[in-house]
Amino acid sequence: MKKVGIITLHRVRNYGSVLQAYALQEQMKKMNYIPELIDYYPKRLTILEMLKGIKNKSEKFKNSLILRTVARIIIFPSYVKRYFTFKKFVKKYLNTSSKECKNNNDFKLIEKYDIYCTGSDQVWNSEWNEKFDSPFYLDFAPDACKKIAYAASFGRSKLNNSEFTKTKKLLKRYSDISMRENSGVEILKEMGIQGTQVLDPTLLLTTSEWKKISSNKFDNKKYILVYNLNRNKKIDNYAYNLSKKKGLKIKYITYQLHDFYKKGKMYCSPKVEDFLSLFANASYVITDSFHATAFSLNFNINFVIVYPDKFSTRLQSILQLCNLLDRVAKDDNDMSIVDKNIDFEKTNKILDKEREKSLRWLEKALKD
Repeated sequence: MKKVGIITLHRVRNYGSVLQAYALQEQMKKMNYIPELIDYYPKRLTILEMLKGIKNKSEKFKNSLILRTVARIIIFPSYVKRYFTFKKFVKKYLNTSSKECKNNNDFKLIEKYDIYCTGSDQVWNSEWNEKFDSPFYLDFAPDACKKIAYAASFGRSKLNNSEFTKTKKLLKRYSDISMRENSGVEILKEMGIQGTQVLDPTLLLTTSEWKKISSNKFDNKKYILVYNLNRNKKIDNYAYNLSKKKGLKIKYITYQLHDFYKKGKMYCSPKVEDFLSLFANASYVITDSFHATAFSLNFNINFVIVYPDKFSTRLQSILQLCNLLDRVAKDDNDMSIVDKNIDFEKTNKILDKEREKSLRWLEKALKD
């Protein structure tokens, strides 16, 4: 059995990031490979660096040490809770390398793999990663070894000229590349590189496979679930208006303990297993998150999308693929969306077809 070294954003303390890593790992196991997540843990993802990063959140924090200090004191307990939630999941479910890589030099010390794979999520989004992060382009992998990418994402529809040149040079070393968004395939085309759009790893596993690791904490309960990655009053207002219309309570997932003031019941950095259960049992999901959309699709839950200000191409791509562009709210009061249920029979047929295509691509890329 060949060993595959996967590099992805599994150390980001975010549900979608760890679950997409888990899904790709499990799928490769089913294909009779031995997957191992190369444990890349960039300094920027540590609690200390995240606290330092508060300085860049707004001008008022940049210009006031007192305000930055107060903000850090307030947010520290949330960071700690979030840290342990994802640390437990990674330890329990992910097969990580014995060597932890904190900088580029550490990659010289990792074991060699038969195949190297850049995994999914926004691995090639230099704005989100805060720099052009070359390990995600497998710059450390030996020239002679097979290099592939599964459902990678630029998170944007355009690259600047400098990044375009660096990216093209490194991606020319790959034998096979697949992208999560059609916009990513177009960027590759501009580079003269062939790419294929495939499903995010979270959509490769079936509903029953996800329920194997989901808790049953929220079984047989009815509620509106809110999960947003960006602060947006439109989402909060929409949830409140929907709650009044349908007579349902609101539950919301957040990473910040100081979000307690919102209407509804707060779940701050719940266990990953409970996160899955919250989605599986919701009556409606309101979100600006790609992976929240993916899990709504997995569990056949009606959802409403409110686009974020940045990095919305990934949401547009999955909605377009499933013929669900009509699930985007025009404003806080646009209840026409929830008056019409998603035809999941049609949607599931589309996803089944795309899943089959994606799995064929992955199997071929690993074998060739």
